[in-house]
Amino acid sequence: MKKILIRLGLSVLVVILASCTETKSERVDKAADGVQDAKEDLNQAQQEYEEEVAEYRRSVQTDIDNNKLEIEKLRAEKINARAEAIRERNERIDELKRRNDEMEARMRESKNTRKENWQEFKREFNNDMDELGKAFKDLGKNNVK
Repeated sequence: MKKILIRLGLSVLVVILASCTETKSERVDKAADGVQDAKEDLNQAQQEYEEEVAEYRRSVQTDIDNNKLEIEKLRAEKINARAEAIRERNERIDELKRRNDEMEARMRESKNTRKENWQEFKREFNNDMDELGKAFKDLGKNNVK
């Protein structure tokens, strides 16, 4: 009886060990697959980030180009006002041009913006672009004194 129990116990132990163990090569293969999946996920995330940045840059450049056209329209527009009012208006147009050029330069310099800082840069840049847009509207309101 004792021999039967020992043989039965050993048989169960062999079956358990055989079904539960992986070979080193199987563990290495699983780890390699995990690393490969992680690399693919990282590449996908990087590609999506780069596409988002490129789309944003195109959008901002369109806005900046539109601002340039608006500045040229404002410069070409003839107004009937006192010389002082015309001088003030031209100074404000020059200020708008300077600010627009600064925004364009900031966007060019942002190519080195790291992914971690991108959302903050984009939020600040959008805020500054909104302020510039308001300045264009304000010039139209007060251009004749």
